[in-house]
Amino acid sequence: MNNLEENFDSISPYADEEVSDVMKSLINDKKFHDSISAQIYPSIFKIIPGLSSFLFRKTFTKSFGNSKSIEQFQNNLAPFVEEMIKRTTDGFSYSGSENLSSLPTLYISNHRDIALDSLFLNFARFVEGKKTVRIAIGDNLLDSGFFEKLMRLNKSFVVHRNIKGAKETLIKLGNLSRYISHSLTADQESIWIAQSEGRATDGHDFTDPAVLKMLYLASRKTLGINEWVKQVNLTPVSISYEYDPLDITKAIDWEDGEELSYEENNQRDLRELVKGIKEPKGRVHLHIGKSITEKINQIEDLAEVIDSEIITNYKLWPSNYISAYSLDLTSKTENFEGKKKSFLFRFKSLDTTTRKKVLRMYSAPFQNQKKRG
Repeated sequence: MNNLEENFDSISPYADEEVSDVMKSLINDKKFHDSISAQIYPSIFKIIPGLSSFLFRKTFTKSFGNSKSIEQFQNNLAPFVEEMIKRTTDGFSYSGSENLSSLPTLYISNHRDIALDSLFLNFARFVEGKKTVRIAIGDNLLDSGFFEKLMRLNKSFVVHRNIKGAKETLIKLGNLSRYISHSLTADQESIWIAQSEGRATDGHDFTDPAVLKMLYLASRKTLGINEWVKQVNLTPVSISYEYDPLDITKAIDWEDGEELSYEENNQRDLRELVKGIKEPKGRVHLHIGKSITEKINQIEDLAEVIDSEIITNYKLWPSNYISAYSLDLTSKTENFEGKKKSFLFRFKSLDTTTRKKVLRMYSAPFQNQKKRG
């Protein structure tokens, strides 16, 4: 095995031949059973934690114990995704299925939820009979325990954050760029990556040129930027949630992120991931854009094209219009008066400053679409 492949091993998802051993380790991982059963069976867990843990282990083993490949694991996961959609949304829709290609594709998406943004794209591709994508996740989410195993079983690969020093930065970003290029060209696997590091906490969906520079890094000496965009079939994706389960959390709790240790941030991210999956989201819409064909002169131009596609194709909900109206950004509520009271009731306990912060988050997509005419 050469050094390049060894470097890929440190960031890549599991290979099929690793799945059986990983599944055995999860089936025998008491910490995994306790942690998840506390979320799934909270009332039982409070009274008889051992029973809830036993019930979860039994269900998990029955549902996933036969997984011998990544595809088999994801096929076993699909019914649980369907159940989550049925239980926590008022409907999931998607558009742009005609833009789903058989070519390996680099999807660049706006980012609102840790796990669900890519999951909804994968579910749409699954429904359409397409292979699922490999998913970029920050190393802040990896705990070397059961959660990391589950993410890597679900085709996640690692994006390093908080890299120290120019030399380490170049090595790790170069390796990541080569891995993504290798996935698309050699492995013929599509990729999902967020348009910027971390979730959009203010509701503004803008592409960070640094992400695009990293993606292009491995090809910049051999391909012009337009050739590269065509080769990777670069495709913008927009996802919108009628309600963000973490709207108030983002407004209140995120202010102290700088003061938390790595472990504390990791635990917070895991809690937020679970909350995002479990809590009501209203309606959810995903749009798969057309692959980019415009002539690009520089990375900043590409970022602008991606932004235009993501913002234009973002599905606006009553929550967006009502928030804009509440902040005097529009005089119309698009006949959503009936929903206004119940939506604003959501923030009844917040102080004025925090309430405005949340409303600005919801109104941002409306403002950005308005600016683009």
